[in-house]
Amino acid sequence: MTVLSKNSLKLSPLLCSWLALLAVAALAVACLPAQGDAAREIRGVVVSAETGKPLARISIGAVSRSALRGLPEDATVHPQAKTVSNNLGEFRLVSSQFAGGAGEFYVFTTDPLYRNVASGGVKLAGQLPLRRELDIAGTVAASDTEALEFKLAAALKLEDGLRIPMRDGADLVAMLVLPEESGAHPAILMRTPYGRDGTRDYLALAREGYAFIAQDMRGRFDSEGDNLAFVNDGWGKLRDGYDTVEWIAAQDWCDGRVGTIGASALGIAQNMLAGAAPPSLKAQVIIVAATSIYHDAAYIGGVLRESQVEDWLSSNEWDPENLRLIREHTFYDDYWRMLDLTTRAEAPFTPVMYFGGWYDTFAEGTLRGYDLRRHHAQNGSREDTYLVMGPWTHGTMFDAATGGIELPSQAGGDFIPDVIAFFNHYLKGEDNGFAKRYPRVRYYVMGSLVGRNAPGNFWVAADDFPPEAEEAILFLGPEGRLDSTLSEVPKHSVKLTFDPSSPVPTKGGRNLTIPAGPADQRVVEKRTDVISFTSDELSRPMPIVGLVTAQIAMAANAPDADISVRLSDVYPDGTSFLILDGIARMSLPYPYMTPRTVMPNEFYRIPVELGHTAYIIDAGHKLRVALAASNHPRFELNPALLGAEELVELRISLGGDMPSSLQFPVYAGLPDNE
Repeated sequence: MTVLSKNSLKLSPLLCSWLALLAVAALAVACLPAQGDAAREIRGVVVSAETGKPLARISIGAVSRSALRGLPEDATVHPQAKTVSNNLGEFRLVSSQFAGGAGEFYVFTTDPLYRNVASGGVKLAGQLPLRRELDIAGTVAASDTEALEFKLAAALKLEDGLRIPMRDGADLVAMLVLPEESGAHPAILMRTPYGRDGTRDYLALAREGYAFIAQDMRGRFDSEGDNLAFVNDGWGKLRDGYDTVEWIAAQDWCDGRVGTIGASALGIAQNMLAGAAPPSLKAQVIIVAATSIYHDAAYIGGVLRESQVEDWLSSNEWDPENLRLIREHTFYDDYWRMLDLTTRAEAPFTPVMYFGGWYDTFAEGTLRGYDLRRHHAQNGSREDTYLVMGPWTHGTMFDAATGGIELPSQAGGDFIPDVIAFFNHYLKGEDNGFAKRYPRVRYYVMGSLVGRNAPGNFWVAADDFPPEAEEAILFLGPEGRLDSTLSEVPKHSVKLTFDPSSPVPTKGGRNLTIPAGPADQRVVEKRTDVISFTSDELSRPMPIVGLVTAQIAMAANAPDADISVRLSDVYPDGTSFLILDGIARMSLPYPYMTPRTVMPNEFYRIPVELGHTAYIIDAGHKLRVALAASNHPRFELNPALLGAEELVELRISLGGDMPSSLQFPVYAGLPDNE
């Protein structure tokens, strides 16, 4: 195990744009005021060098002259402010976007499709300028009234509207981008349900010598077929991913080697494709994606992820049949097995890089995929499986801000060079030493956000995850205690109520469409329908690395009930930051295939999986477990209880032969501090 330097990973605005484009199919740009004082703005126009016609949606960046001080001449310069050109090719930046709001600025285009230019007409070698290129460029003052003009020549060859035939005769439409150099290239495919136009920043892959293809998935945008999510992307009757890869490999502009890249739904499509195992597929980069759609996306502990499922389907205009199918298949059955890559352990898996976040909605899906390929693959290359887990949510991947909380700067990362090196090695066959020098696993260890010498908040390089660790257990005890010693009281229980008209609200966690991250739980813990169990102050830091579970012994005076478990880090000032949460349903025990009849007032042992983490609880802090019968709208309310005329009463057993407890791995291999 190696602790990586805090300075070895730096935030990349470009990579953040990549993920924003993938996950939500929208370009994140700086919002500019509608109008402003012309003396305080930089304005200009972007036109085609060949035709003189205006170019829309061109990315423009700017940086103040003072920001270049101290940078090496070969350093890549990232913009301090950015915008995009409108349909007339016009753009403007206001001086207030820069620190200080005054002085001289370098302005430059940063579009992947064109040969970019900086103010003064200096042509840039890449998508972003180098310090030495800006040194010879002209500066612009916010008081200048003359508009800039950028004339851009194409750096790549683009062909849109490509029709790729599937085995049932349906055509799926794609966009092809090729390097300027003619000949056959390895290809990188991105299959998206969000529209191929939303993949513009990924065109930069073609600048690295790859043919890049962005395809609208079946039934989406210009592609033909049923608008059903993922059911035709795997190893069933229709195999859209397989057919697409093999079609690409047969084209004269492809050398027969195909890789894939994508996040969220695009990553799920890659997992489905991996199970179909097309022979021309050679490498994958899978970012924040479910491996088993039932376990990682639709249901947790047998309970529907209500907000995620319903919001995502409705906001992206999926056929209502999708929601009907999900609700119809409440149990893990043959429908879900066809959407679960773990059932395909015999597939010849390719090399893969997984990226995930501890607060991402698909955190367990990322780890499930890594575990499958690294430990259970029968025909794949286990040693060519890589994992990166950061402290991120789904919407803040690679950023140092998570769930509205500013993390230390090292929490962000620039992984573009790693992705390019991975593809160069496994797709181009370059002997760049990637497999020897790149760690199989990189994970971020979270910790206290206050205290100068607080442990945690560093990156670790390891050969595998999770590491071998000592299993610890804390028992839920009387008077709200969380203790390593089982209560001597032979039998004891506490009461928990559930009112379907006033469910316990979701506050942070691994969410997709509602606020996510390590939110303060105090507003939830104060409710009368929530019971908390809190440890004593820790005398020394406690590093929790791996899978956290709970065993809740409970009974209900109803035909069914749910139990929600939240684990939090309680700071000395009382702040209760969420680490993990999970839920389970009494009537649907693991593996969620066969329901059982719940006998009222009879106690059952209910296992609850909270998930994996890497987190150091600091000395002076406490651990807290909060129990409730709901966590809404993250999880649906128990359908069997919605018509209840009286409050549902649960009893939680705390001792005797039916204790309730929290189990977690304590990993002594982490340093107390970096």
